[in-house]
Formats: sequence, C-alpha cells, structure tokens
Amino acid sequence: MTNGRVDPSVIQELDRLEARGRPDPRAPVIIELVEPARVSGEGSPRRQLARLEEQVHELQQRLLERLHDLGVTDPPRQMVLANGIAAELTRGQVMAISTHPDVRRIHLAREERVTT
Repeated sequence: MTNGRVDPSVIQELDRLEARGRPDPRAPVIIELVEPARVSGEGSPRRQLARLEEQVHELQQRLLERLHDLGVTDPPRQMVLANGIAAELTRGQVMAISTHPDVRRIHLAREERVTT
C-alpha cells in the first residue's frame, strides 16, 4: 500500500525485479522535493547558478540525512535544476522515504530514448 507519493511504476519495477529472483532489489528513482528552488534573477548567470546550488543543497540536506539513516549506501545524486535526488532504493527504503515531509513524489528513473 502506498501513500500516493510513490509512482506506481516504482512498485511495478520492484515487483518485476523480485519476480526475477532478486532478493531485496533496488530500483532507480528520482525523489522530487516539495519546496521548489528559485533564483531571484539578480546578478550574473554564474552567481545565480551558485545561489541556486546553495539553496538546493540546503533544501535537500534533511532528506539526504534520512537516506543515509535508511542505509542507502550508494551516494545519491543531487539534481540541482530539478531539485530532486536520484538514488537506488529498496522497497522498504522507498516506502520509508515517501513519508518524509520534504518529499512530493517518487518517480522511476528511466532512460528515455529520443528519436528524430
């Protein structure tokens, strides 16, 4: 049972991996945060990007600490422009982190193929 913050594709991927016999599989996910990161538009583009990076790191700090507490061993990747965190999580970790107040939604991280 999910709380509405976990995209069904995450659960489907974990089910698929478990059906293949993988014990306690990890799914690649993107954790979208509730609070959006914003820039003021003041200063040089370089300075604006630096402020954005500082703000995102602050916004993500509690969530990164919680992931560490949950035993996430591979370092999560901070996504500055999207204010998200990419990580590989087990079902238990997905369900636990989905209750964190800073989490808006957890999506399956998929490689998209673009054709022209």
